[in-house]
Amino acid sequence: HYFIQSNLSLRMEKEVDNALSTIHQRVNGVKGSLQTFMRKLEMGGVVWPDVSENFSTLAGQLNFLQKVLTKEETPELQNLVLLPLMTNTGPDATLEQLTEGRIPFLAPDSLPNYLRTKLDLEIERKQQFVDTEVNRISEHNLQQQICDINNLSDSISGLIQSSRDNWDDPAPSTRSSECENKELVKLMSALETGKGLRINTRRNASTR
Repeated sequence: HYFIQSNLSLRMEKEVDNALSTIHQRVNGVKGSLQTFMRKLEMGGVVWPDVSENFSTLAGQLNFLQKVLTKEETPELQNLVLLPLMTNTGPDATLEQLTEGRIPFLAPDSLPNYLRTKLDLEIERKQQFVDTEVNRISEHNLQQQICDINNLSDSISGLIQSSRDNWDDPAPSTRSSECENKELVKLMSALETGKGLRINTRRNASTR
């Protein structure tokens, strides 16, 4: 062990070890599923049913991991104090194996980064900026954007259904089909890239 848990009774230490072992197994399961999914994507030829199945597997594993973390038998791990037991400046084969090559040695100058419990100051500033930008969107504006997207989706769905009916018609109107196809292309471009959408500056100004 490279760290020692301070102020723990033998019973508590056993509970912590069991909890960490279970969490480690569940995390490895999630990591294995992600690696398998990434290999499939890199090889190509992945069909949607396979993608859906992989997402379902990941969702189940993450849900089970969440249950393990929140159940009453799991100790409050965030309340534990970890102290370094030993450091070194040379390669450590055991540590490298335990961390799967991520940490080849535990140097004193890099130790604070490994034991950090708060975000780095630069990352924390970026996170605060993102949170501020998110909070700037008013509830009314957010609901309006959701409503606009839903209306756009309904329009696309109606157009697709109308086009499908015309395709099934043995004698469709050529001119009508061409117009509907153009409108469908416009709607798909608006949904995917935002092309053609107009920003209501008056509404945005009133919500600030």
